[in-house]
Amino acid sequence: MYINPFEKIRFRALVGYAILAFIAPGFTVVILGAFLPAWFKGKSAPLRGSVILPLLYVFFCLFTFGMLGRAGLSYRQLCGEFPTWRRLGLYSLWAFPQVIFSLSTFFLLYFPIAFFMPEFFQERFIESDHSTISLSSDKHVLANLLVFLTAVFIAPVVEEFFFRGILLTRWAVKWGVLRSIFASSLVFAILHLDPIGAFCFGCVMAVFYIRTKSLFIPMVIHIANNSIPSIMDWFEILSDASPSETTLEEFQELWWIGLIGFTILIPFVIYFWKHYIRKTDWQVPYLTEPSNGKNNQ
Repeated sequence: MYINPFEKIRFRALVGYAILAFIAPGFTVVILGAFLPAWFKGKSAPLRGSVILPLLYVFFCLFTFGMLGRAGLSYRQLCGEFPTWRRLGLYSLWAFPQVIFSLSTFFLLYFPIAFFMPEFFQERFIESDHSTISLSSDKHVLANLLVFLTAVFIAPVVEEFFFRGILLTRWAVKWGVLRSIFASSLVFAILHLDPIGAFCFGCVMAVFYIRTKSLFIPMVIHIANNSIPSIMDWFEILSDASPSETTLEEFQELWWIGLIGFTILIPFVIYFWKHYIRKTDWQVPYLTEPSNGKNNQ
């Protein structure tokens, strides 16, 4: 008798593996520092900070894939068919409205914080260095490459696999599709600095996954979404040795950027509603019969 593998997968087990994955990179860096002190020992070591996040993803995958294999999960059925490169390219364009939305929500969400909690905002967003690029060491090239690959490729693939693939399907079996979209997107948002933007991004990626029956679609959109700020960060750092910083007063005067962004998004929202929300069958891909993909545009 066939048993759905998602009946065997437990969210609490994933949380446990995630906790272990958060702990393991620290021990790994300490061990690496003993053998390669120039690269990993000390706060100024070039690879000390840049290796933490990719190690976290690697350990989490190592810990969880054993459980998924024992459950009998079919990765081919979960991921669906690989689309044509042309189709992937067209879907990647959805990253641009996603970035506009994240930027707009950032300005509108933190606009009142900048007024009522100026000290917190100054310390958290103005004075702190959010750049992931380091130019202070002759060994920075490898560290920067690792950071870029993690942000642009590793993180999108792993996050889409687990949030849209595993969590969405697991909770769809337990609670139904709509509640699973909300819950998986909420967990996704909690782990990001822009919770509102991340939550909406997670919901949109879930709709794309359910609509197209291919996990590669949200993966490539996520890759494109992360590529835009990463590439902009590189250009800003490399084009100016001392880039200018936005002051608190300047940020308080830029609230209109959020309104313009939401105005630009109106046609995208209408198109998304008509062609994806209204035409989606709301069946989780893993639980549907295989199709030739012609109707999943």
